[in-house]
Amino acid sequence: MTETRTVTGRCLCGGVGWTATGALTPLSHCHCSMCRKAHGAAFATYTQCAEDDLTWSGDPALIADHRSSEDVNRRFCRQCGSTLPGTILSNGQMFLPMGAHENGSGLSGGEHIFTAAKLPWLEIGDRLPQHDAYPAADSNFKTYDPAPPPETDLPGLRGSCLCGTVRFVVRAEFSAIHNCHCTRCRRTRGAAFTTNGFVPDDAVTFLSGADHVRRYNLPGAKVFAACFCDICGGGVARIDGFRGLANIPMAVLDDPAPRGPDDHIFTGSKADWWEIPDDLPRFSEAPG
Repeated sequence: MTETRTVTGRCLCGGVGWTATGALTPLSHCHCSMCRKAHGAAFATYTQCAEDDLTWSGDPALIADHRSSEDVNRRFCRQCGSTLPGTILSNGQMFLPMGAHENGSGLSGGEHIFTAAKLPWLEIGDRLPQHDAYPAADSNFKTYDPAPPPETDLPGLRGSCLCGTVRFVVRAEFSAIHNCHCTRCRRTRGAAFTTNGFVPDDAVTFLSGADHVRRYNLPGAKVFAACFCDICGGGVARIDGFRGLANIPMAVLDDPAPRGPDDHIFTGSKADWWEIPDDLPRFSEAPG
C-alpha cells in the first residue's frame, strides 16, 4: 500500500538534492550484495515513487550514472560519492535511498528482501516479512549471484566496489568495528547506518583500481571523509594516514568477516524509521 507524502533528501556535499511528492511505497530493506556494495552498508533501505513525482535540485553535472544490472540504473554524486535516487528501467519507478533524507518520512517498514544474501553477522530482529529474493513474481529482478573475487597471493580479507574495478586486501585483525548512525554516514551511504572496521593503515593493500578511488573530505570535519569508486560510486577502504588507521566498510568485503560489530555509535542521530534490534552497547555519540 502506498502513502501520499513528501520527502526531501540531499547528498553529503549538498551539491545534489531531490524532493519526491506523491505516492510512496512502504520501506524495503534490501540485503543483496549489489545494494550492499553500492551503499557500503549492511543493507539498503528504499521507498519508491513514480519518475514524474521526483524533482532534482542542485548541479545536474554532479549526477553520475552506473548501470549495475539490466533493469537498474544507480546514481551517485561525483563530488562526495553519496548514493542518489536510481531508476528501475522496466517501469520508470525511482528508488530513493532513505538514509539520505533530511527528516523522518513517516513511512512504515514494509519488508526485508534478498535475505538469502544477508551478512552473517547482521541480526534481523524485527517482525517484518523476510524474502530470500524479490517477492513479486512478475518482477524483472533476479537473485544476484556475484562472481567470486579473483584469487590473490596476499593473505587476508578481500574487498571490492560494486563494479569490481577497485579491489583491496585487509591483512590485520580489526581493532574495532562500529555500527555508525551519524547523519554524515547515513547521508553518504544512503542507509540506516554504516558498519566500519578499523585496522592499521599499512594493513590495506590495493590490488587494482587505486587510480579510480576518489576521496571527499567534508569541510570542517576533523576526520570524516568518504572514499568511493568513481565508476560505480561504491564505498571502498579509506586510509587516513595521519591517524595511522584505515576505515573498512564491512559490507564490501568479499570474504566473510571473522566477527561482527562491537557496538552502535552516534545513536542520538539514528534514523527515526529504523529500530535497533540487538543488544549491542549503544553510545549516543562516539564511545569514550
